[in-house]
Formats: sequence, structure tokens, C-alpha cells
Amino acid sequence: MSKVRFTVFSDLHHHPAWYKTEAPRRLAAIQKRALESGSEFLLHLGDFTHKPSAAPELIRQYLEFKVPGYFVLGNHEFDIDSYETVLRTMKMDSGYYYFDRSGFRFVVLDENYFRDFPGIYFHYSERNYFDHPGFRDWMPPEELQWFRETVMNSPYPCILSSHAVLDSVAGHGVQCREEVRAVIRDSQNTPGRVILCMNGHYHRSGLDIIDGVAFLDVNSASFNWVPKPHHLFPDDWYKQYECIGNQVIYEDPVSAVVTIDSEAGTIEVEGMKSRFVHGISTEESGNSSGYRLCTPDMISAKINF
Repeated sequence: MSKVRFTVFSDLHHHPAWYKTEAPRRLAAIQKRALESGSEFLLHLGDFTHKPSAAPELIRQYLEFKVPGYFVLGNHEFDIDSYETVLRTMKMDSGYYYFDRSGFRFVVLDENYFRDFPGIYFHYSERNYFDHPGFRDWMPPEELQWFRETVMNSPYPCILSSHAVLDSVAGHGVQCREEVRAVIRDSQNTPGRVILCMNGHYHRSGLDIIDGVAFLDVNSASFNWVPKPHHLFPDDWYKQYECIGNQVIYEDPVSAVVTIDSEAGTIEVEGMKSRFVHGISTEESGNSSGYRLCTPDMISAKINF
């Protein structure tokens, strides 16, 4: 029987002069929480920075902390840098990989591919995802095969991590969700082989149980993006940050501490609550939260598996 505790967060969105995120401060606070909670590692679920090659200090802050950190790649990692530059700068051999910790297998997926007719796949790179919005969020066949083999051959229960959600009752998520769901469904021939899926990307906090598997929607550590700009913050912020009118900002760095206990058969999510900066929420900015209410917090839950 095994037990593991880790800290998960997402969508830090370090992009100076564009977003007000104060990323080094937020990251330090999340790292402090990880250390004090006894977390074995940190896991960031994508959109850490919009130009990794320009953020070596922040990447070092994450990777060289006494609690080790792992990256999931998001779409905004490729706003400016090439795929190869992102991997090299973020010290990753591949966008998808796995690591085993304390009797659990953590499978990191990379759904940041296009599928072009007739079935040609290529990765996001240097902002090209804006050029092909209709073909976003795929995994190529070789990654899907690797994913199946990694899960089916695992000696441990698996936790899946991705930027976009792998399945969703709201209709969002990876384009190849049927293939992904087939792997998860087939894995359940051994009960408890896949016990948790985690994603970022949507800047929302929530939990869905789909076919007996928990899907944890991890909120942004920083803010929510609103498409209709507002002018509710101090005037000087609009001079400092290009996209400040498209933000509603969380006062505190949002994260969750997750504890998985195979003997008890439980997943405990210790979330947190914050507030909106200047009290300006998504709705108060003149926008709508959409499929799930935008709140400046992270859900707490206890899940049995």
C-alpha cells in the first residue's frame, strides 16, 4: 500500500509587460506551501510562461527548489519560442513522459499538436496555433500508443496530467478524447489502474466523475482571462500591462495539495480560497464565466477509488 502527497497548480502565465501576474512572488508562495505541507513534488499543468527562453530565472526558481518540480506543457509556452527551444529551456527531453513516485505512476501528456489533412501531425511552435485554430489539441498516434503502453504496463495506479482536459461533460477538451477514453476504459479491466486525471487551461476550479474516474479542473494560479476588456483597475496599470483590461486577478497564488492513499482508497484535495483584486470578478467586468463559474479559489474534495 502506498501514499503520496504533492502540490499542483497551473497557468502561472509569466509574461511581463503583458499580464500582471507577479509570477516569481506567486511561485515562491506556492513553493512555500508545498514545503510546509510535506509535498514530495510540485506539478505545474501548463502555461508557465509565454516565452521560456526569456524566463531562465523563473525556470531555475522552479526546478532548483528543494521540492522538485515537473512541467506539463501548455499552448502559451509556444507563443514566441519554437518547440525545440521550449524543451531545451525547460529541461525536458519530451513533451510527454512519466515518473513513478511512492507507488504511483504520474503520466504527463502533451496534447499540443495539430492534425492536418490527411492525418499529418505537427506541434505548436512559434505561435502557429493562432494560424490553425480548427486543428488544435490533438495527440499524435505515436503518443497515443506510448500512452496506452505506459498505462497498461504500469505496476502502479496512474494519475494523468494534461493542459487541456482529457474528457469533459462540458464538451471541451482534447480532440482525440475517444482514443484517450478507450485507454482509460480498457485500463479499468484492472480496477483502480487510472484513478485521477488533472488539467489546467480553463482557469476554473472543479471536479467531475466520469465513468468512475475523477477529473480535477485546476484553476489558474494568477487570474482569469476575460474577452471583453474593462477599465476598472488603476489607470497606471493600463500603461504598464498590455492586457490588463482582459484580466480579473486573484489576490493569492492558487494551488492545491493532493494526497493519495492506496490503502484507504482515497484522493484528498486540499484547496484554498482567495479574493479578486479590487473585488473585480468576471461578471463585474462585464463578462460571463461560461461553462463553469470563475471563482478565485481551488476546490477541496475527498474522492474514493
